Amino acid sequence: MQRSQQRLPPWFIAALKMTVVSSIFLLMPSYLNAISHQFNASVYSLTYLASIELSGFAVASLFSFIITQKKHININEQWACAGLFLAHLLSAFCHDINLFIAVRIIAGVCAGLVLVKSYETLAAQPNPDNAFGKAIAMQMLYSAVLFVILPPILAQFGVHAFFFVLALLSLVIALLPQLQVRVSSNDYQAPQSNHAMFYALSAMFMLILTHSGAWSLLGVVASKLEITPQSQGNILATGTLFSLVGAVLASYLAYSQFKKWIIVIAVVTQGACIATIFLATTPWSYFAAVSLFMLLWNLLVPLYMGTIASIDKDGSVIRLAVASQTFGAAIGPYILLQGWALSELLVFLSLTLLLVLPLLPASQSWRRSKKPQ
Repeated sequence: MQRSQQRLPPWFIAALKMTVVSSIFLLMPSYLNAISHQFNASVYSLTYLASIELSGFAVASLFSFIITQKKHININEQWACAGLFLAHLLSAFCHDINLFIAVRIIAGVCAGLVLVKSYETLAAQPNPDNAFGKAIAMQMLYSAVLFVILPPILAQFGVHAFFFVLALLSLVIALLPQLQVRVSSNDYQAPQSNHAMFYALSAMFMLILTHSGAWSLLGVVASKLEITPQSQGNILATGTLFSLVGAVLASYLAYSQFKKWIIVIAVVTQGACIATIFLATTPWSYFAAVSLFMLLWNLLVPLYMGTIASIDKDGSVIRLAVASQTFGAAIGPYILLQGWALSELLVFLSLTLLLVLPLLPASQSWRRSKKPQ
């Protein structure tokens, strides 16, 4: 049994765990629909529950950072997966909203602890850009499959089956080997300064803030173009395929000597996509812009994460990356001003480029020292 477990590469185990524990974020529409039926309330009145659960991810990230700074404590993510399994089971039987909130906070913290360990493992791979690219591609495939199979399961067994499915998946990853994060003994060790830490976390925060803000307004733009909810769903489903392409491209471009220019071109093109989405006059231009927007989103995130991992000497930045992403995702939709959203998003996207560019020289030096001969 142990021999068969060792055949699974560390990046694959980390990517699988990262994917399953991120289910609430990846399957947000299905999650909100399930709890709206469970508590007989509108989706709009329950969106705060998703924010509360995601805050648990941030708490776990900060907790992981603190305990590793004071004392070397190895978080056993198998116990966290077991806790997530129990939280999902309890959620299926919760009919009191206050108890449900408490259970989902626990679920968020357990998921966050596993996510941090997964990030650390992916960042410790010889090529972190490639590892994160493959992990995000796995997330896209996972969400696409579950978006297809969940509706008939819920129709057959009821909305509680949503949490039963997540509980079963959490049990599966609890049975996988524990992730062993080792400090890399690279020939090249980039000096990690407070400035580098600030740039790295700020770049990831701004990147997710920008994209979550744009993501939250896609429905508003679709309504203006009189695109039906069904057509909008089809557009986003197709966009998921483009997301997969973006993640795969990130894996292939990870060792490119032109990574700096790839990021610059991708950010500029993403700005053009966002502008096209907001200024679209036809459903077809909206569809094309949204598809490219999702492709570039999932191209940029692995490249940013790989850059951060390359300059992160002791793993402290990658532990805080979960909190940075979570805060960005939570704040993004709420700081956009009506009538100024497009301008804000373009400014935010430009800031991500300004923040990540200072990190690229050190990242490229590290990458050249690790590139296979």
